[in-house]
Amino acid sequence: MQVTSLFDLRQQLAVYLLPLLGECEILYSMPTVRRPLAAGVTTLVLNDHSVKRSEDTLPGSTPLLLEVGLRLTALHRDSMEAVETLTDAIATDEQAKEGVLVVLDKTPFYAEMGGQVADHGVITADGVEFVVTDVQKNKGGKYMHYGKLLRGALHVGDNVSPAIDTERRSAVRRAHTATHLLDAALKKVLGDHVHQAGSLVEPDRLRFDFTHFEAITPEQLLEVEDLVNDAVLDGLSVVTEELPLAEAKARGAVATFGEKYGETVRVVTMGDFSMELCGGTHLDNTAKTGMFRIKSESSVASGVRRIEATTGKVSLEETRHGRTTLLKAAQFFKTAPGSILERMEQQANEMKELRQAVEKFKAEASLGEAKQVMASAKAVGGLHIITGTRQGLDANALRTMGDFLRDKDPAVVAVLASITGEKVSFLAVCGKEAVAKGIKAGELVKSVSAVCGGKGGGKPDSAMGGGTDLLKVDDALATVDDFVSSKLG
Repeated sequence: MQVTSLFDLRQQLAVYLLPLLGECEILYSMPTVRRPLAAGVTTLVLNDHSVKRSEDTLPGSTPLLLEVGLRLTALHRDSMEAVETLTDAIATDEQAKEGVLVVLDKTPFYAEMGGQVADHGVITADGVEFVVTDVQKNKGGKYMHYGKLLRGALHVGDNVSPAIDTERRSAVRRAHTATHLLDAALKKVLGDHVHQAGSLVEPDRLRFDFTHFEAITPEQLLEVEDLVNDAVLDGLSVVTEELPLAEAKARGAVATFGEKYGETVRVVTMGDFSMELCGGTHLDNTAKTGMFRIKSESSVASGVRRIEATTGKVSLEETRHGRTTLLKAAQFFKTAPGSILERMEQQANEMKELRQAVEKFKAEASLGEAKQVMASAKAVGGLHIITGTRQGLDANALRTMGDFLRDKDPAVVAVLASITGEKVSFLAVCGKEAVAKGIKAGELVKSVSAVCGGKGGGKPDSAMGGGTDLLKVDDALATVDDFVSSKLG
């Protein structure tokens, strides 16, 4: 039996196997097809391809597993150039397991292109398992499968069975179909000036860059999201066809700006909602997209915006996570989920009132301490010098004490220190008489802070500073008398 092409293989399979298969349908686009057949095991070898029927072990069921084997034409390790010549490579059990590159004569794997990520999956043979983690198409048009050899050894010329990760492929298809719906929805909401400027299609996740001159409002984002979900719920048929480029454009198909197309293009149509030129994988109906959720909208360049969104299972997982968080919050606030916002506003108001009460208490306490401190003032040249240290007072509390001292005694010169953690804060205040005699709070606090390895400054009547050497706080305060004396002469 001579097989010269995949089409020839299909014809000969039908001639030899249909009497055994009975009425069935074979999907030639995939390497593996399962259909009913009588029990038993039969293996046929057709040139470089193999067809194997496997016996089913489940009672009352006799499905057939047809595996159209593909031939390994090149095997390399981290080599791009060698693929061009299909040079043979040694493959033994001791070969490198990482960074292996495989090329097949035909492949069901989608290579990364057009913003869509590559398929993942496995390539198997007798005693061999090769996990595909990336697929790239080189300049020569060959599909290069990158991955890891888990077991066995591969040799050029081996017949292997590739199988894509269908669950992952379905998730990518959901995201790609949603990308087309998003593009169309943006044009309807924002205007025809919207053009695709880049995209990334991953399993149930998408990123779409587009031209627009301003940020999208929350109301516009909701409208876009609603339009996409409406198209999903409408269950629009997704039709792909190959057309001459001129005919596709005449029908109104949207082309990606800057993309180069051949004379024949692939057109993907979704009802009357979207029609675009695209070579990626898609669903056959928009209803299979599942829930579409916009996660973010941002600017990536002048005149270019970006939307990130989710579909399918990722949208369901994030919705479930959000609902779980909402229920936990409702339990925490001891209220119903629908009343959380009202309860949070009530809590915020109560917290505000408590903070005001605490601040008032601190202010009163600071004033009480300030009155006590005034009694310890020392007289220097007709001025009243006050110094003191407190633990854990914040800047507001220090200012409250300082303002009280300055307003109560025009002749006061006070420096107060507050130690919090590993830092010390200084406040210096000078009454009107002290300022008139040349004592300025800004200069004073700068001098005191320097002793503790810090700095400070401010107005003549009030200034703040700080330092980190806590062991020298007392030494710093001791310099206040000498500073005042030196200024008075």
